Amino acid sequence: MIRAIVGDLTKVEGVEYICNAANGIGPMGGGVAAAIRRAGGRAIEEEAIRICQAQDPQPGDLYVTGAGTLPFRGVIHLVTMKQPAGQTSYAIVRQCLERLITYCREHGIKHVALPALGTGVGGLDKGKVAKLFREVLEPVMDVEFVVVDIDESFIQQV
Repeated sequence: MIRAIVGDLTKVEGVEYICNAANGIGPMGGGVAAAIRRAGGRAIEEEAIRICQAQDPQPGDLYVTGAGTLPFRGVIHLVTMKQPAGQTSYAIVRQCLERLITYCREHGIKHVALPALGTGVGGLDKGKVAKLFREVLEPVMDVEFVVVDIDESFIQQV
């Protein structure tokens, strides 16, 4: 089930976790990642770097950190690219979404917020990503996915 809203991902109410469009090495330097780091503190980024050094996540994987000073149980980092500001693909975004569904079900997560994956530095078309979100997330009835973006045109397409 999907709910789409225009707004700030770090200020969404009623969700247990928020998702980051992440790289696979940990630094949170741009876009959504930078906004999460600014709002929740450097502890999130420091933990992300430690986890990436230990686990070496690849595009399509996910890993979880604490939420710093943010009011969430944690941050789910969806690895859309290996290196910061790298390219991604629709197949990688699909894999991230499928892994997110599995992770939420395995951990009893009922409400999670996520951004428009791959549409910033990843360079993917927002309309195609919105269609992909609908295709993968809409049929899921046991988890509510709150898609949050500052771009109203993207939200209208979800």
